Amino acid sequence: MRDFKSLMCKMQGQNKTNLRWLYVDSFSTDPDCIEDEKVFNYNSFSFWFQGTGRRSAERILMMIALPMEANREEEIPVSTFLLKRIGPIVRAWSEENQNDNKAREKAQFFVQPPGNRMLRRNGLTYDEKRNKYVLRLLFQVPLINGVSVNGKATARAVSELLALLEECMLTLDHAQLESYVKTYRIQQQIREFLREKGYCAFVANGSILPREKDGDAPMQGAIPFVSPKECEITIELKDHSATFRGMGIPSGITVITGGGYSGKSTLLDSLEDGIYDHVPGDGREYVIAERSALKVYAEDGRPVSELDLSAFFKFLPGKPLEAFSTEHASGSVSQASSILEAVSGGSRLLLIDEDKSATNFMIRDRMMRLLVEDEPIIPFTERVTELWKGKGVSTILVIGGSSEYLRLADQVILMKDFRPSVITGQVRDLIRASEENAWNDAFAPANWIDTRRLLVKETTQPFLFFRTVETENEKKVILDEFSADVTMLTALSTHEQLCTLTIVMERLLTDPEGKNREILANVQDYLEDLLIRGKTGSIMPETQSWFYEEIRPLDALCCINRMRGAEFGR
Repeated sequence: MRDFKSLMCKMQGQNKTNLRWLYVDSFSTDPDCIEDEKVFNYNSFSFWFQGTGRRSAERILMMIALPMEANREEEIPVSTFLLKRIGPIVRAWSEENQNDNKAREKAQFFVQPPGNRMLRRNGLTYDEKRNKYVLRLLFQVPLINGVSVNGKATARAVSELLALLEECMLTLDHAQLESYVKTYRIQQQIREFLREKGYCAFVANGSILPREKDGDAPMQGAIPFVSPKECEITIELKDHSATFRGMGIPSGITVITGGGYSGKSTLLDSLEDGIYDHVPGDGREYVIAERSALKVYAEDGRPVSELDLSAFFKFLPGKPLEAFSTEHASGSVSQASSILEAVSGGSRLLLIDEDKSATNFMIRDRMMRLLVEDEPIIPFTERVTELWKGKGVSTILVIGGSSEYLRLADQVILMKDFRPSVITGQVRDLIRASEENAWNDAFAPANWIDTRRLLVKETTQPFLFFRTVETENEKKVILDEFSADVTMLTALSTHEQLCTLTIVMERLLTDPEGKNREILANVQDYLEDLLIRGKTGSIMPETQSWFYEEIRPLDALCCINRMRGAEFGR
């Protein structure tokens, strides 16, 4: 710490551009390339810095190696717990030191917010080289008159921060930390059990599915979930320390039905959120769904580029089905495109809500089949079974107004007052007594796309970059003339995930080697660079955020498929 204080005192009153001497360069693409004399120590802590760009030299990243045992296997639960513990302390300190409009600005530190999901974030990572957990803070260095470095205040702020962190680490609730690790391990065991036994989802008894309004906390006074006896399963942990009972949803076709406000959409939303692991006390920590589950909507107006729609259309007037493109898709075309893209991205579970779907795509009843003979749409009822039996893609549908899917379902769950019951047998008795299923149109097997490749713009420059890289109202990703509306990608729900998505889009659209590989493989590499290897995300660092949160390659694929201006090849 003495060396750091001495260095900052020498910088007192100097132009803020001199802060570059704290780190390797203006923005390091290789965080391991740190000169020894630029790694500082404070008691059991070590810390170093990384720049964010010449335009904002006073905004630097501060990395702090925390003094505690570390390992890669526990990185996700431990980092989530530590961010939840450290975040409020640092934010409270920064709020007390808000600038007061005087000539001398005050120091500010910013910590990545963790939320209630346990997933990989770059705000606190495992450093394999040091065998330490490393906290990443955005540090606003105090200035004098907005230009000159206030070195003494900088040294004092860093010292105070590290003293707070030292006290925090000494007073950690290790029992609570262990509960995070234990909960995470249990979730992985449940996921393994579901894969081995052929289930696509699980909802533990006692789970609290509804959320408080405008939040992610469990709703106070909500009815705890209780599985119907017909589909209740028991999962015993490998060490026999505990068992979990709840509703197991087998892979295949499941219909969830019920009246209005019965809880069926809440159950579907909970299953979508089950792609993530959750912290203890979340209420949904043991609501587990297939990782690749994707909720599919009708998205009127979305773009579609070079997509084979022959699985769901016999013809489209004036358009080639095998390489269909449009800037403004209809509801049926958009929903068909989303399903095809999900399958090509490796999704093994589709989540569909009737209320947010295109009716003419979802169903075509007996009367309409007789009345309209030249209908171009092949409804989803004709492909849902083929998707399961031919491609291994399960579907969970929320249905409130149509009975068409009941005859296709492997299991039917009725929701009433947020309580589920199994009515599969009753439904089958009704179907046998009905003549509605007498028709049987025959369609040839579909041509399901398996891969997609992005065509990167040709250039004579060493690399491409964008002048503008931003998000708009948390709903759009914009990179110069390229833009994607991600409103309906509801699995992406945090600002940090959207920032990650933006950086991945930038890499996809500018990587000259990208056209030689499939999109999913490229995305996986970019995410590992950003979240595991810790490399700086954006080519233009002044445009980027500094905190990123894990997303699935599937979500990135869905975004690039919605990107206006993107071109695809085979």
